[in-house]
Amino acid sequence: MSLADQALANLVDQFARPLDFLRELAQNAIDAGSPRIEVSVEHEPGEDGKGVTTIVVRDFGDGMDEAIIDQQLTRLFASTKEDDLTKIGKFGIGFTSVFAIRPEAVLVRTGRHGESWELLFHADRTFDKVRLDKPVVGTTITVFKRMPQERFRSFVEECRSNLTFWCEHSDTPIAFGEADAGPVSAPDPDDPFAAFAEPEAAESRTINRPLDLDVALRVRHSEAGIEAVLGAGGPPRFGFYSGGLTLLSTTNTDALGRYAETLGHLTFKLKSDRLEHTLTRDNVIQDEAWERAMEVVLTARTALRAALVDRLEAAVDTNAPDVDTWQRLVARELGTPDGRAWFERKHLERNLFVDVRGRPLTPKAILDTRTPDVLLAKTRDALVEAVDALSIPVVRDQPGAREFLEHLTEKSRRSLRDVGDVFVLPQLVPHPELSSLEQQLITRVQDLLRAAVGLHVVFRSRRWSWEPETDSWANRLDVRVGDFGGLERGAREVLALDGPKSGSVFLRPKRRRQWLPAFLSWRTLLVNRRHPLFRSWVLASADEPHAAAYGLSVALLHTEDIEGEGAYRRLLQRAQEGLA
Repeated sequence: MSLADQALANLVDQFARPLDFLRELAQNAIDAGSPRIEVSVEHEPGEDGKGVTTIVVRDFGDGMDEAIIDQQLTRLFASTKEDDLTKIGKFGIGFTSVFAIRPEAVLVRTGRHGESWELLFHADRTFDKVRLDKPVVGTTITVFKRMPQERFRSFVEECRSNLTFWCEHSDTPIAFGEADAGPVSAPDPDDPFAAFAEPEAAESRTINRPLDLDVALRVRHSEAGIEAVLGAGGPPRFGFYSGGLTLLSTTNTDALGRYAETLGHLTFKLKSDRLEHTLTRDNVIQDEAWERAMEVVLTARTALRAALVDRLEAAVDTNAPDVDTWQRLVARELGTPDGRAWFERKHLERNLFVDVRGRPLTPKAILDTRTPDVLLAKTRDALVEAVDALSIPVVRDQPGAREFLEHLTEKSRRSLRDVGDVFVLPQLVPHPELSSLEQQLITRVQDLLRAAVGLHVVFRSRRWSWEPETDSWANRLDVRVGDFGGLERGAREVLALDGPKSGSVFLRPKRRRQWLPAFLSWRTLLVNRRHPLFRSWVLASADEPHAAAYGLSVALLHTEDIEGEGAYRRLLQRAQEGLA
């Protein structure tokens, strides 16, 4: 094989999908200035059971004269497009692509400058050239391919799919159909699409579609000959088009270059006549023209962000079922490199969350609550109602809300917790229902702890530092008795739980350290009536009431584990005063 033959073979074999020749021929027709393009496919059955399928691509552009045929069509890599950036295919390989399908023959009829020619290319890529007497307008390329009749129908759909993928946003109208669907009328020079407007023609023949996206929300922006449509709410995909032809449509974020982190979660289509594909067609050249086009996408993103927040707020205000969808989409914007700065600048006081009662919540209301956890719940129950009554926001738990809150709180060290992971709802036992020994013991324990802890508690951490200044705070510490029997095993085994003054809910032991600073000014200590240690001190109080109260108080201080050595000294001093 000669070097020229080897070069041609390599050029043909580069097409991973043989039907991509349709794209190449359409591209050449557009470059030739054709006002429209017609593609048709038909099948002629044969005696051998295979028959011949014919693919015809016809344009009405400039056509070719003998000089162009000899110097460009039949010579490798020759192209007048090299210095013309309005031409998409700069590499002179469009026509050679027809051989990727391994045809039996390819027929070319073309005319220009009063000349008309017919070329027949054989399977071995040799060709015959004949001058025609009758004039030919534009160029018509007919590809002959043997195939079984049963293969024809799927082949037609493959051709349609391929041509649609590459040419659906072409500025030049392109018709596709079977050859027996009827001729297409002569084009109206003022409206090239009118040729396809006959009955059943517009939908069944024309493959062109507006530049659009099938997503939950989209915006458009155009400037300086660049058109972008950007959307959220669909699988990320990125389309680049020149002259309406597809240069690249991919899910690979490599196509976004340095914009991958900013735009990689979105979907867009970007159209500019200045964009160019690489020789291998696996990417778009990321040059100055590409940068200008990507800036248009970023401008569209600003509008998309504003529209997303508007949609979310409208859904929250009406308690619509799609709140979760819009929260997820806003959360993804919040998670981009500049997302937090964008969001906090404008949107903290907008209604973007819903609580378990269906009431709107702002991000500011959630962040301003002086609690270490952001609470969520899927449904309302007695526990949720009790927490809600304390004016602690409980966000309706949905995947979108969690994703949103994770981005919102990532720098505040707050955790997202289900209400049931932080609070528990034991049954309080009213004081009159306690036995006389229990009543006396709890009264003495409360007196001892108020003396030891109430006036002197100091709690410091990274965020909290508080020390009471008046005796009035002492009366805020209550000791009560509860029945933990209905709770899960882990809660039943603890000696005491902490809660607010109302005694409506209590903290789980593992959350005590984080939450107690928020509860210090309205603290209730709930003692487990069923705990063996409590029952033993109740029995001991019959003979040694003061010693029993001191013993239980020490046990409770140890359980709390937030007081210093001074509290134990004050406790002992007060117990000794009672004995005296």
